Amino acid sequence: MKITSSLLFSLFIVVPSMAVAQSKHQQEAQAINEAKVTLVQAIEAAESETGAKAVEVDFERENNVWGYEVKTLKPGTKYELFIDANTGQVISRKEKQKQ
Repeated sequence: MKITSSLLFSLFIVVPSMAVAQSKHQQEAQAINEAKVTLVQAIEAAESETGAKAVEVDFERENNVWGYEVKTLKPGTKYELFIDANTGQVISRKEKQKQ
């Protein structure tokens, strides 16, 4: 009986969190499909802004805004920019000097 109740308790915890994760995935897929700015445009904006080459891109939501997090790199400097997926505007920019 203990095993059964433990299993049921585990299911009540795991199953709802799986549903939430799927919902977030669906929201992200919908946001990508509705984005006015393409992945290529976001990369071009980041490279133009930093004068560096893109090395990594993620699509995510920050402060309720969907956008592209683009990491660019040039000798001695790494940049991380967040580009709004609807306007193409650079929302945030972080710069890290490497030695």
